[in-house]
Amino acid sequence: MKRGAYKVKAVLLNSVDYAESDRILTFYTEEYGKMSGIAKGARRSRKRFVANIDPLCHSTLLLFHNGKSDLVRIDDATLIDGHGALKADIEKYSIGCYMLELVNEMTREGHALPEVYTLLKDFLGLLDKSGGPNAASYALDSSDSYGSDSDDALLRFFEIKLLSFLGYLPHLNGCVECAEPVVGTGATTGTSGASSDASLYFSPERGGAVCAPCGDAIGAALGMSGSGWRPAPEPFDLFSAARRNSGNGTGGLQPVSTGTVRWLSTAARFDSEKLGRLKTSPVFLKEGERLLGDFIRHQIGRELKTKIFMHKLRGTVT
Repeated sequence: MKRGAYKVKAVLLNSVDYAESDRILTFYTEEYGKMSGIAKGARRSRKRFVANIDPLCHSTLLLFHNGKSDLVRIDDATLIDGHGALKADIEKYSIGCYMLELVNEMTREGHALPEVYTLLKDFLGLLDKSGGPNAASYALDSSDSYGSDSDDALLRFFEIKLLSFLGYLPHLNGCVECAEPVVGTGATTGTSGASSDASLYFSPERGGAVCAPCGDAIGAALGMSGSGWRPAPEPFDLFSAARRNSGNGTGGLQPVSTGTVRWLSTAARFDSEKLGRLKTSPVFLKEGERLLGDFIRHQIGRELKTKIFMHKLRGTVT
């Protein structure tokens, strides 16, 4: 970025108090990607900034860059959308904060991805509207509810699209071990070509889906109970010791249904504007949360604080 003044639209990701009256902000823009800036006097001046630079806000920022520092100066901010309904609902607020932290952790400054800016802006807007009078036009088609309205479906879609845009999309169409299709219309096959049931595996360490025959072979190699072994189903705890420890001795393999893998593969290619046409189910959402959660944790190397907070609110973490 050259020396000069800039006017950008941005989604505010994070805010940290600095010195006696300043704030250091992290935000994502369409033109420049993730940026950091200092808003001098922001903690004292309510005239220039009001609440226009709080996390979750979509605002127009007036910036000045001196051509040397990576930190720009934020001179003014005008609110475009404060997402008031989202902030007024603690569960929606926790989901929104998770979206911000996920983008902040998985992107780097100086690398612009306009599609990430659009995804974050649009999905905060969808989350803000879900459950309201216009929710029907944003809800995913589901035969049953899961979580808060369609918020969980929105979050799964956000996660898979973000991974796709950033180049971290797990391999879902074929087995990462033998490359045989795993989400075709028929029975899945492995290296031997033998058909298997609808059960698959997913391995964050290997980067995607593993067909049943290959999963059985991995299990046998690890000294499990030979061909046909299956990891024992766990209670649905996103933060279990088994998941933190690479599958609890199972080579990082987690059982998952073919339907969930197919749904995630479809969602990764789906146009966000046609979101309402994507059919889902509580099973897809529950398994998708586990699968994507394991994969994202493996990529980042830790559990995000906002993810833990989000599930504490739901009572799924003690």
